[in-house]
Amino acid sequence: MLCRQWIWLKRFRHRRGYGVHSPFAFDFLTYVVYERGEYYAYRELKKRYPVVCLCGGLHRLKCRKFLFRLSNYVHPSLIRIYGHVKEAETAYLAAGCRSAAVCQDLFWKVRVRENGGFVRQKELMVVGRGIAPRHWTAVVSRPSTRCSVCLLFGIRASKAALRAWNDVKRLPEVVVTFDLYDYGLVFYDRSKQRQDYIVNF
Repeated sequence: MLCRQWIWLKRFRHRRGYGVHSPFAFDFLTYVVYERGEYYAYRELKKRYPVVCLCGGLHRLKCRKFLFRLSNYVHPSLIRIYGHVKEAETAYLAAGCRSAAVCQDLFWKVRVRENGGFVRQKELMVVGRGIAPRHWTAVVSRPSTRCSVCLLFGIRASKAALRAWNDVKRLPEVVVTFDLYDYGLVFYDRSKQRQDYIVNF
């Protein structure tokens, strides 16, 4: 708990979109990252996947709700999960866009060699636990379309993860990135200005 409060204080000046001048980034932060409204599916999901308020439970719930809102915002045709994502997290992602197919990609190395997948469609790529940080750039550099979005878990979980995240930000395919501490987000849309945002999530 104290660790989480210390992280929040260190990122205090990056809260609520202060200092963000891009309309796209400001809207994303306001209506996806910091949105506090109750979505229709939250009640059902919280019943299926309850959390204990102690021991970081509230933060876990906050993260799950963010996954829902992200999926709802991206509205992908496919949610492609690389590595391990917990059942509750997958459920929140899937509920955010019920029309999206969810694919647990166990053969991610093969897919990456084949340029990101067999069908060119708008994807929400989720790089979960179990994918070594040294492989992140291989996954991130192969979006199926420029409208796709990539979410990476644990970008600051270790020094190796942070180095890998910095490598991701330098990829030529990457246009906009958001560092939420728990997650890293990558957008590929070249109509946007190249930028990296640190967010007090």
